[in-house]
Amino acid sequence: MADPGESLNRYILPYAGQQLLEGSKETFFGLKLGLSDSYIYDLKLSTGEVLYGCKGGMGITKEPHIFHLHDLVRMPYAEDLILEEFKTSFQKAWNPRKFYRLRREVNSELKDPSRRTIAKLYCLLACSGFRYKFDKYGNFKGEYFPHPLSVENIRVNNKKLVSSDFIIQLGKFGSLDENLLTKKSIVYLNVPFPSPQHLKREYLEYIDYISSKGFKFLLSARLLSRGLVDKKILSWSKNYYSKVISQFKEDSLYASSDIFIFNF
Repeated sequence: MADPGESLNRYILPYAGQQLLEGSKETFFGLKLGLSDSYIYDLKLSTGEVLYGCKGGMGITKEPHIFHLHDLVRMPYAEDLILEEFKTSFQKAWNPRKFYRLRREVNSELKDPSRRTIAKLYCLLACSGFRYKFDKYGNFKGEYFPHPLSVENIRVNNKKLVSSDFIIQLGKFGSLDENLLTKKSIVYLNVPFPSPQHLKREYLEYIDYISSKGFKFLLSARLLSRGLVDKKILSWSKNYYSKVISQFKEDSLYASSDIFIFNF
């Protein structure tokens, strides 16, 4: 968890538990030459860091707020609209009273949100440390926990997102239309951390199925965290090719690593 005041915006959309370690994607892409020219089908779109690192593709999510946020950041005016709403709602400085007032306003609009509403939601998420807390009715329930607002990654990537072939789709896990896949496309899945064992089993079985059909896949997951190894992921990885990207700290208890598993 980020410390208060720490910027979380090295991702286009930060998402705790669903993002890779810093530098993991860049290291793997550097080792797997040609990956950036691929067409990716992201089965559980969250941060978009792998999807948007490629030539084009489709991101699928069952979370309406993630769908709308990615729809916004792909617009040429995304940065300006977010900064405009930040200035209008907060006068360029976080404030708890203004935060909860805006939260009520946004929740009244989320059933049929405009992109301006989603820009307001982006501000609320930044102010709450990008904690995606929504109730069963779809209302945002994040609490006031201010972090710096930065749209640098949106600015840096926006030109590519606008001009490239990216599609965002609402759908459940496993809803991918296999008729869209070709021998040149890659099915991608990042296993959320942590994940219940029954969901992890579902994810791995689906990727096994995709591979059995002759399609390429790339799966990423947290392999090591606080000295604990994910034995299920490690065991499953032995059926395919894999690459471990480690991130070491002075205290070995806090060493972490991501694993990339693939069949091509």
